[in-house]
Amino acid sequence: MIKIHKINFVTLLFAVVLSTSVLSQEVERDLIFMPNISIDDTSTLPSLNIQVRGGSPAMGLPFLDDFAWPSFYEESGLDRPELVRWDSSPVRRTNTFAINPPTIGVATLDGLDSGGYPYVFNSIDAHGWADTLTSRKILLGGLTVDDGVTLSFWHEGGGLGNAPDEGSDTLIVEFKSIGAEGDIWTRVWDQVGGVPVDTFTQVVIPISDGIYLHNAFQFRFRNYGTLMGNADLWHIDYVFVSENGITGNPLEELAFQEPAYSLLRSFSSMPWTHYSDNPEFYMHDTLVIVCNNFGSGPNNQENTGISIQLGESLPIAFENQFIQNVSVTQGPFSTEFLADLYNSSGNEASIIFDPALSDSTAEFKVSLWEAEVGYYTNQTYVFDNDSIGFTQVFDNYYAYDDGSAEKAYALEAAGGQLAVRYPLAIPDTLDGLLIHFTPFYDNAEQETFVLKVWSDDAGVPGEQIDTMYLFHSPQYFTDGYDKFAYYPYDHPVSVSGVIHVGFIQQEVDRLNIGLDKNTNANAGNLHYKLGPGSNWAASEIAGSVMIHPVLRAGKENPFTNLNEISVSTSQVISSELYPNPAASVVSFKAYEALSWKLFSMSGSELKQGNISQPGTVTIDTNELPSGVYWVSMISSSSHSTDKFISGKRLVIMPQ
Repeated sequence: MIKIHKINFVTLLFAVVLSTSVLSQEVERDLIFMPNISIDDTSTLPSLNIQVRGGSPAMGLPFLDDFAWPSFYEESGLDRPELVRWDSSPVRRTNTFAINPPTIGVATLDGLDSGGYPYVFNSIDAHGWADTLTSRKILLGGLTVDDGVTLSFWHEGGGLGNAPDEGSDTLIVEFKSIGAEGDIWTRVWDQVGGVPVDTFTQVVIPISDGIYLHNAFQFRFRNYGTLMGNADLWHIDYVFVSENGITGNPLEELAFQEPAYSLLRSFSSMPWTHYSDNPEFYMHDTLVIVCNNFGSGPNNQENTGISIQLGESLPIAFENQFIQNVSVTQGPFSTEFLADLYNSSGNEASIIFDPALSDSTAEFKVSLWEAEVGYYTNQTYVFDNDSIGFTQVFDNYYAYDDGSAEKAYALEAAGGQLAVRYPLAIPDTLDGLLIHFTPFYDNAEQETFVLKVWSDDAGVPGEQIDTMYLFHSPQYFTDGYDKFAYYPYDHPVSVSGVIHVGFIQQEVDRLNIGLDKNTNANAGNLHYKLGPGSNWAASEIAGSVMIHPVLRAGKENPFTNLNEISVSTSQVISSELYPNPAASVVSFKAYEALSWKLFSMSGSELKQGNISQPGTVTIDTNELPSGVYWVSMISSSSHSTDKFISGKRLVIMPQ
């Protein structure tokens, strides 16, 4: 066995990377790659083969969806078919991307597939037809042009996300007619990019041609844009089909415009054992939510309040006496949900999550409402636009963000360092980090970084608390949006007070971390270094990077109750490369027969070999210049890769 004596990782980087460029910087990235392509003629462009699942019969008029309830087939097709308005599609409902929507919830068309993964990764020219959102069949048979059937909807380009480009990116609407050889889709409306990113515009389209007035009528939205990620966004809201020229402008409608995500003062989530040490201190005393009077005139807020539910018990409701029966004019208005609270007995009250309810984790369902729906009662179990909710999670990690990435954050610097400040309520053991690396046109699965944790020095990162060497790579997932991966530290670290957690990256860029634009914890909490020898700088980019420290928090296993979180692991056909960093040789244990290849970071194949049975493979690195390399292992059952640093300045001695 060999032993690597203590070597500062930053010192090592001096030996293996070029000096930091004067152009190095922190950047906020639109999730974007958009070559200049004309789409005047789309007849030759391929359409995506989108699987459409049935199960929802044709419906009568009116057709209405404001995307505040689970109206997609994937959400309700099996257990609540009456809620379904759309065939199966890769389009998603979002609450955090649009700016000033008519009501909370929109349909967002982008360059991601149904699993939240880019249609095309690492392409230099990937534009095309991306998402398609197709309505259920609608019964229009027997109607005529005199019945004044219309489709109306509202749309916005970009919002908080990347906006469609003028002259290339397009949103279209198509109507379906029935031909001798099957369905015929005809474009009836289109909008090219370049529209304001913060304004919704209403569109009204007559459905008057007799070829559309049949009992299997459908309409669909499609977007032409990038296929490489969460970019070229179009948001659609309040889709309405009705007779007599009626459009989706309700006479009376009070609706939420934005979601709520936490009742905590500074965090969206924190360990339960940390919260329960001083619960009053960590509770927010205000909660202002933007709503909208989408009706035709002034209206009254009625039956407005907030409720808290633990498990299957009945929710505890609180009413804000100040906002009951208050008249609001048309347009956006704000409502404070935590002031002047009274409980069901009519007594003044405040909201505190009871620390006696658990000794390790807890979850509370929180509802805000203008009417009695959602979690508050057992009427429908469905949130509408006048009722919103979230789950307040207390587990074993801290978080600032709301869990959604609208942009990406990156450091363009070899050896760049990133650190997020977290004030801990009590001393604990740090086990690892949850990080969301957002997928778009740069696939960084082959890039590497090393986790770090620093003490606090007057608000900025101070000394490293421990030394880490284990290399990690970004993980992406095909089973949902905004997934976090768990990256363990080399070993558990005892921490207390204020700490800074993050990593040191190896290459110039491409480590794109999810950036939540609905919160702004970066201010005062996010610091970075642009390579070895530079000083810590405070981030100037608004938002919250999606990095969560995972603590022991009274648990034996850091993975306990980390529901819906994927864990970063490599396929088990070989061990990790060792030693890493390496001076003269690097080895790995093959668990089955496999072949291997050694590559430079530019992709050049340098060496190859194979092993016919389980055993140890040793690769001579004496001739390799100092730098980063990767080894690909391929067996009959699987494929894995691993990276290592080759550096001649290492002091390595036998143990």
